[in-house]
This record gives sequence, structure tokens and C-alpha cells, in this order.
Amino acid sequence: MIANVRHPAVLVEGGFLTNKEDIAKLASADYREQIAAAISEGILRYRDLVKGLQPTLAVSAPGGGE
Repeated sequence: MIANVRHPAVLVEGGFLTNKEDIAKLASADYREQIAAAISEGILRYRDLVKGLQPTLAVSAPGGGE
């Protein structure tokens, strides 16, 4: 679905209408709000990471060499 894109992309599937449990969850405004909040939080975290606002992980070379 998102192959060969030039910019960061993500496919979000919040549920499936063929799944009765998902239908029940998706009928809830609170659940939809939780999904929207989680998606927006992920986008903001990615933006901050790209901007270098969050510290990067330190990776040590195998064998402890620096």
C-alpha cells in the first residue's frame, strides 16, 4: 500500500469491520479518541526525533570498542 513513497508514510488500521469485537470498539467515541491521540502522539514523536530534539540511542561496537 505504501511502497515506493518519497516521504515517511504509515498505514493505520484501527480495526476491521469484519470483526465483531472491532466493530463494538469502533462504535465508541472514547475508543476512536484514543486511537486518534495515539496516532498524533506517534507523529509528534517522529517529528521531534527527526528534528533531533530527542536524544539518540548510543550504540557500542561489538566487543566494547569505542
